[in-house]
Order: sequence, then C-alpha cells, then structure tokens
Amino acid sequence: MALTQSQRSALRHPVKWLFNPEPEQEGEIPRGELTNYTVGLMGQNMLYGMAGGKFFHFCTNVMMIDNITVGKMMGAVTLFDALNDPVAGALIDNYRFKDGRKLLPWMKLTSPPIALAAFLMFVNWGLPTQGLRVLYCIAAYVIWDILYSFQDAALWGITAAIHPASAQRARATQFADIGAMLGGFPPALLLPMISGEGAFGLGQQQVYMIFAAVLCLGGGFLAMTSLRTVERVRSLPGEEKSVWKNIGALRHNYIVLLFLAYEVLNKVCPIVTDTYVYQQLSYQVGSKTVNAGAVVLILEAITGIPGASLKFFAGKVAERVGGMKRLLVIGRVTEIIVRLLQYLVGINTLPGLILVFVLNGIKELPNNITNIAQRTMISDSVEYVEWKTGERTEGITMSVRNLMSKMSGAVEKFIQGYVLDFLQFDARLVEQNKPQNAHFKKWIWPTYILGPVIGLMISLVPILLLNYPDSLKARVESEMAERRALAAHAAGEAAVQEAVGP
Repeated sequence: MALTQSQRSALRHPVKWLFNPEPEQEGEIPRGELTNYTVGLMGQNMLYGMAGGKFFHFCTNVMMIDNITVGKMMGAVTLFDALNDPVAGALIDNYRFKDGRKLLPWMKLTSPPIALAAFLMFVNWGLPTQGLRVLYCIAAYVIWDILYSFQDAALWGITAAIHPASAQRARATQFADIGAMLGGFPPALLLPMISGEGAFGLGQQQVYMIFAAVLCLGGGFLAMTSLRTVERVRSLPGEEKSVWKNIGALRHNYIVLLFLAYEVLNKVCPIVTDTYVYQQLSYQVGSKTVNAGAVVLILEAITGIPGASLKFFAGKVAERVGGMKRLLVIGRVTEIIVRLLQYLVGINTLPGLILVFVLNGIKELPNNITNIAQRTMISDSVEYVEWKTGERTEGITMSVRNLMSKMSGAVEKFIQGYVLDFLQFDARLVEQNKPQNAHFKKWIWPTYILGPVIGLMISLVPILLLNYPDSLKARVESEMAERRALAAHAAGEAAVQEAVGP
C-alpha cells in the first residue's frame, strides 16, 4: 500500500511533521497545536502523578505519620478541596480577560506556582512531632490542590473550546489523553528506586526529593507548552451570572453528574496502592535475588504497549463496539473478569507475576481508551448545556471532572488508611529493610486485587443510565452552528452601525 504525502513527510521529518503549524485539511486543528497540547498534558500529569499519586506513601514512609492518621488527613483535605473545584470552575466561567479568552490565561497564571507548591510537598524539614508534620502536610497539599483546581479546569476545558466540531474535539481529547498517559510513566520509576534496599545507596527521603525536583518542577515547565493552543469557541452574548448561578447550571448537565457518581462509587471498596504490594517483594532466581519493583516496571511497560497503542484508534474502536458508552461498559466488565483470574494466579512466584501482568495487559486494552471515551462525552456535554441553556460552562464542567477525581481520591485515601491498619502495615520495617508480618503477607494480595471489584460492579449503574445518542449530538452541533452564525452576523451589523453612526 502506497504511503500518503503526510506519512512520507512524517518519516522524513518527524519533528517538523509533529509541530506543523498548518492544518492538513481545511477546518482541522493543526497537528502542531495538538502536539503542544499533548506535551503540556504530559507535563501536568508528571506533576500530578507525583503530587497526587505518591504523597500518601511519602507521608507514611518518609514523614512517618501513622496509617489511620494519614488516611483521615488525606481523605479530609482532598474532600475539602474537592468542594472548591466548582467554585474555581464557576469563577473561570464568570470572568473574561481583555482578549476575550477565559481558559488559557488561567493556565499561564497557575503553572509556575503549582510546580513550586508540588515540590514543597516532598520536603521533609525534620519536624520533631507528628502533629507538626501533619499540619505541614495538610498546608502543603491544600495550597497545591487549590491552585491545581484552577489549572486543571482550564487545561481540560480546552477540549471543549478548541473547536466547534465534535469530531475535532474528540481528536483533541485523544491527543490530550495520550499526553496524560505519557506523563504517567516517569512517576512509575519511583517504585524500583525505593524497593528492596533502594537504588544507588539512596534512602526513600533522598529519592523522593530527586523525583520531586524532576517531576514537579520539570512537569510544571512542560505544562506551559499547552499555552500554544487556541480557544476557537467563545461564549455567545448573554446575561452575566453569579458564581452560584454558574454552579447551579450543573443541574442541566446530567452527563457529568452521572460520571461524578461513577467515579465515587468506583472507590467505595477496600483498596490499597501497588507501592505497598511490591515494595518489599523479591524472588530468588538461581543465586540472585530479583527485586519485584524493577520487574514490575518492565512488565508494566511491555504489557501496556498494546493498550497504549489503542489510544491512537479510540474513535474507530468506539464506532466498532457501538459507541463511547458501550466502550465504558466493556472496560468495567473486562476488568472484573481479569481481576478474578489474577487473584487465582497470584504473585508468589516470578512466573505468576509475569502472567498477572500479561492479564493486566488484556485488562488495559479497553481501559486505556475508556478515559478518552469519558473525557469526550464530558467535552460534548459543554455543547449540550449551551444548547439547552445558552451558557458555555467549560470551567464548571471540567472542574466537576476534577471534583470527581478528588472526591473519589478522598474516599480511596480514607479507606486506604484503615485498610493499611487492618493489614498491620509498619513503615518502620520498610526503612529497616525488614519484612512485614505474616498477616500483611496473607491479606495484601486479595485486598489489592479483589477489593476494587466491588467498586467496579456498583459503578456500572450510572454508566448504564447514560443516554446521549449520536442523533441528539448531531442535532445539538447543527443548531449551535446556526446560533453562532446568527450571533456573528448580528455582531457584524452592530459594528457597521456603530461605524456609520446615527
């Protein structure tokens, strides 16, 4: 099969092809713009993967705060800050900068301080009492997370404002999700660095400082490349609304409210992160002891390739299976089945661990594109709400998606503190390179692999209630195009009238 002109160009000059500022076809988003947006999301997810994903473990293993206290502390501050997200989104929706934009300026204002705030989360000042350490962790997390509320709502809001056509919005969402996936890889390198006796003779505190400097400060810098995207869809003229009225507009967006229920219900189950599972696990291969953390990293990379590759074909896969909603259901059911099989296989032997990750690769085939399905439907919901109410709500809609993550994260962290206490996890044993007790070893695997099945099953309910068929989406897009054309015509006549005078 002969290569297209675009494919030949990509092979000859890949960097130039990726950052091409001109669209390949009229009406498309330029690839260069999408590439910059992808890099920006990669940077943001590097930072979030560290600050949002590793801070719980940092508090138990470096700050030496007891398990239940960490669970209560992190659950409470995450839930408290989740309530700030709708306020942040409503403020974004309610304010226009001088150039008429409402999203990109917020990204520019928040990116540098977020990077610094995230880095400071991982500084252990050697505070003498647990109470002081708890206060520092709460303050550091809340400052970072409040800033993140504004950045994330604006950054993901671009998927709804980048183009009036749903196909192009889906394309932008696909690129953004690929960037988020790439940003998730560097934080995963932390596990082998703190597993067993550690790497390069570094303790857990030193490793955390290095990763915080690279991922938080570096990720914040990369996130600024997303400032090269364009807000093509602006709000139509309408009445000014208060912050609370903007929040009230959520009642019209049943799509995002169902996704909120979906995310929270998914975490109502016994749960523990993989760091606690693999950190001290090792296998004897001949005369050598193999660190499970390093093996896990390699296996995740290899078995994740097929699923990650599917992200580039998310739209086509969704069409084949019957739409984005069905894709989400398939992802839930597949994960339930695979987790049951993984439990039966177990990780007591190295071949068992390898088979577990082969199964994990199967599970990730649909799951790698369910994020794209969810984000695409949420972006489409902005257009739906504008069609229904006359108001664009990128800020509040994307902030609720952030609220989803935080509320589900609050539930997860609160539960995880009690789960670790039930497992009798002792962080001091990790620091001394001593194994955990027999009770921990007995229950850690079934808790980690089977606990989430409960959440997976009950979170299917809101997904099954979702109903936004392609026929309605096409009608919304068509009628909104007519409204924008009429508004542009009216604005042009007003400008002519003003120029001519009375």
